[in-house]
Amino acid sequence: MSSLLVRRRGKKAAKPAELPGSADGATGTASPWANGPDRPATPASSGGGGADDDPPPAVVEWSNGPALATKAWGALLALALLAGPAALVWTVLRPAPAPVTAAAGTASTAESAAATERAVELVETWLRADSNDQQLIASLTNAPVGTLPQEGLTIRDSSVAQVEEAENDVWSVTVGVDVAEPAPGSTPPPADGQAKEGEQAEVPLVWVRRYFQVPVLVQRTDTRYSGPDLAVTALALPSPVPGPAAAADPPDLGYSETISPTSPAGQSVAGFLAAMVAGDGEITRYLRPGTSVSAVTPAPYTAVAVTGIKGSHEVTEDPADGDGTHALTTVELTRLDGNKTTAQYVLTLVARDGRWEVAGVEPAVRIDTTPTGTTDPGTAGE
Repeated sequence: MSSLLVRRRGKKAAKPAELPGSADGATGTASPWANGPDRPATPASSGGGGADDDPPPAVVEWSNGPALATKAWGALLALALLAGPAALVWTVLRPAPAPVTAAAGTASTAESAAATERAVELVETWLRADSNDQQLIASLTNAPVGTLPQEGLTIRDSSVAQVEEAENDVWSVTVGVDVAEPAPGSTPPPADGQAKEGEQAEVPLVWVRRYFQVPVLVQRTDTRYSGPDLAVTALALPSPVPGPAAAADPPDLGYSETISPTSPAGQSVAGFLAAMVAGDGEITRYLRPGTSVSAVTPAPYTAVAVTGIKGSHEVTEDPADGDGTHALTTVELTRLDGNKTTAQYVLTLVARDGRWEVAGVEPAVRIDTTPTGTTDPGTAGE
């Protein structure tokens, strides 16, 4: 291409009207690449041979292009030479990057989960175990197994009641579990399992919630590519402990106003809950604009009856826009098998255009924090 540019330098470009026609004789602008992308077309000579009759150049040249390109390359080379020492100095002087470490919260979460899983497994296995399960218990703890009963217990519904990090990578885990035990006042069978004549052969059982504490050692080793490795060991056998105690003086709830289930607010609550858990009607008609609450599908109940509503603020028959209350609602739910059960919801109600709309389902009840002798001037709709 460079030889072509030199050979055609200085020739005058043809005017648009002087461009040669197409091969079929039609007028128009002919492509300079008619003979393929690698070879410019060679128009037929007009026979005059003069400069004005020469064909237009295949490439429009910029006469200063090579010179400017040479200058540009020189400038880039100079910049590269100047940047070399600066880059070297920065490499030497820049601070070392901080080591990447796992976040404390993530580490605690992983270790807590591992400790609780091992504690639950040990408690369940230990309660169900009989005298033939020595090796099974030994695989879950490094404590001496000791004595196991001739017959294991029947259990259900185990869960973690409390987990607390002690020290030196040891976690204290309390596991709650329902245990089938002889009913109070009943006589347990003899230890050998042989009931004597006249004695009760079968003992009625009842479910009792029991709690067991297990110390678990969790050692963490962080690996570069595969994530943390956790070594988990129960350091002792489960120990029966008291369960969490009920509050001696439970606080009052913050719902001092009574709302009639037949009032406009009560009817909105009833319609909303029926749509949400019983599939009765469209739930969106009861929602405040901008609120998103989905119905339970498939519906677990066939009917909802509101038996009582307590509000955090007074509800009027003709509310102003923005008036609101938090409503603790007691309902009777009819199950699919026809049986009924009582449940409670806490809803936020806000008035708009004279009607009450549901602005949310609250995750927890509200505690009354108003000091004695004072009133709360606020409203839920503010």
